[in-house]
Amino acid sequence: MDTGNQQLVTKEQTSFTELLDQQEAIILDLENLHYYTLNAAAAFLWKQLRANAAQAEELSAALSAAFSLNAEQAELDTRVFLDELTRHGLISFAVLEPKERLRSSIPLKADSLPAYQPPELKASSSLSQVTLATISGGP
Repeated sequence: MDTGNQQLVTKEQTSFTELLDQQEAIILDLENLHYYTLNAAAAFLWKQLRANAAQAEELSAALSAAFSLNAEQAELDTRVFLDELTRHGLISFAVLEPKERLRSSIPLKADSLPAYQPPELKASSSLSQVTLATISGGP
């Protein structure tokens, strides 16, 4: 999975919420009001992306370390997940000079992660049809 000098960049107009003690998460695309559910491995990768894990190789290495996976499986699962994110417009690629890259990651708490399942992003219904009602509470 060679991305050369390409840095992965998450879409700015997204909101991320982690649920159920790192076992599930939701990404809300604020631009088109679509939301996506993520399993634990996908949530882990998204957090790595947001913490400037700029390249696919860094992501797959972090996934391998966090879930005790062999490098080949982590690379394959990471590539499939990144393809899904790209297809839904949640990430893009930018070419940066090596000096511009930041190295940062989410600290690992391997004992708190659930059993590994390949990263999964599920597209859910659009929220664009939801009507918000205002409740006025006054005299």
